[in-house]
Amino acid sequence: MDTRSILGMIHAEEALLVSIVRSLPADIRSKVVSDFHEQADIAETSHVSSTGDREAGDAFKAHVRRPSILLASLT
Repeated sequence: MDTRSILGMIHAEEALLVSIVRSLPADIRSKVVSDFHEQADIAETSHVSSTGDREAGDAFKAHVRRPSILLASLT
């Protein structure tokens, strides 16, 4: 599988996640968004793998950060 296919699937996953969260009642949506932000913060501060590929770690953090920003616009 090439990089473009993987990125396309990741973007589709992000859009699906935002759509699902957007459809939730406001109180549940707020809780889900808060939990997701906590997970994004953990991903930002932790080391995915100390021996792993730095580029892959940065890509993972960007993948977590993007939906976090999108979800922030819903609250």
